[in-house]
Amino acid sequence: MGPVVISLVFGLAIPATVANEATVPTASPKRMEERIQALSRFGANPEGGVSRVAFSEADIGGREYVKGLMREAGLAVRVDTAGNIIGRREGREPGLPAIMFGSHIDSVPGGGNYDGDVGVIGGIEVAQLLHENKVETRYPLEVAVFTDEEGGLIGSLAMVDRLDSAALDQISHSGMTRRDGVRAVGGDPERIHLARRKPGDLEAFIELHIEQGAFLHRDRIDIGVVEGIVGIRLWEVVVEGVANHAGTRPP
Repeated sequence: MGPVVISLVFGLAIPATVANEATVPTASPKRMEERIQALSRFGANPEGGVSRVAFSEADIGGREYVKGLMREAGLAVRVDTAGNIIGRREGREPGLPAIMFGSHIDSVPGGGNYDGDVGVIGGIEVAQLLHENKVETRYPLEVAVFTDEEGGLIGSLAMVDRLDSAALDQISHSGMTRRDGVRAVGGDPERIHLARRKPGDLEAFIELHIEQGAFLHRDRIDIGVVEGIVGIRLWEVVVEGVANHAGTRPP
């Protein structure tokens, strides 16, 4: 990984010992890379990537590893009813909505070591920098690990109250239903609606992600800011008719 600087701009209260150094806490690329590589051992495949599909033993092991990092960063850790891991750090003004960071750690079969993981490890890095430097923020902060993001968006859809309950009965890459999978990672599929975050619960959501088109790498640019994203829709089309040669079918 190249140089990483995470700027903290949400109402900081920086101790004098930090402020006098005319600097803000700076992320450690070495620590982040070491943690990403440690996470990659859960579900490692011979090609050098991971097959850490949601609800598998590798996914459950990776989740426990990430929970440990969150606690080390001073976060209060819980698992919501959709199986999302949420690490929280309180702000100095009670009642304000949270600023959420995060991504996912589950992978597609034969996936890479950075997709999703960078957003999770980056969010934890922010929390750890604040914790180590005793920096207080105005807003509470949360780091989220979404459940089954690659297989079915289960955790994120539940959080925005757009999860079709029928999706829970589909078979996941792990071989179990998503309903059983949510239960296996500590969620409660019968009360999954309680994972919903109401409008006003969150002030913002920030995700650090690898750039998968290689444009930044090609142009030697360290970081880009996303201004738009492709929308994906699925349609099922039924065509009725008979096979025939083009141009000879009578009306």
